Amino acid sequence: MPRVCSELSEIEYKILKNLEIIKGDNGDKLRNLLRYYIFTTPELESSQYAVKRVEEREKIDEFLAEVEAAYENTDNPVELWNEDKIAKLSAILTEINVLIKTGENQFVPSNKFRSLFKMLLHDIATETTEIDEYEAAVVAAIQLLMEFGSGSLDKEIIRDGAIFITEVWMFSYASAMKKAREFKKTKKIFFSETEIAESFSSV
Repeated sequence: MPRVCSELSEIEYKILKNLEIIKGDNGDKLRNLLRYYIFTTPELESSQYAVKRVEEREKIDEFLAEVEAAYENTDNPVELWNEDKIAKLSAILTEINVLIKTGENQFVPSNKFRSLFKMLLHDIATETTEIDEYEAAVVAAIQLLMEFGSGSLDKEIIRDGAIFITEVWMFSYASAMKKAREFKKTKKIFFSETEIAESFSSV
């Protein structure tokens, strides 16, 4: 694990040592301070995420291509991973508040991540007709991992994290959106056909 050494002034050290909202001693206090910063980072508005998607389009497209490449020979890449890889990935995602631990080797997306994901899924799926709901879900996961990681995550972690999160939890939202859209489309067709029939019968 990387170690960070930093010289603090006497006043800086006293402030850090006496931060009552941050528990722990020495390195643990610094680690918990980082977690506190991550957990309390304000959520961006929908429009702010949209602007960031434009600014980071090239990076997002690169990650998306890597995710798609992982599906070339399998319908679910997670099924090919060993337990050690899943455990390490889950631990990293827990550190940045993407996942929360609910039991022994049991995790679920945090409420913050889940709510932001649903917002981004809707925005991405409706702002263009070039991608379907499942691709929109992957893009949403990639963007949020980039945001939650604050530039600290390796490319492999973002790629695998996006696959892991969507396959295990978030594709269900994409499926629900797809079904709702198909129902809405069918409903429109049904009513338009009924209106045509009624117009003929009234002649």
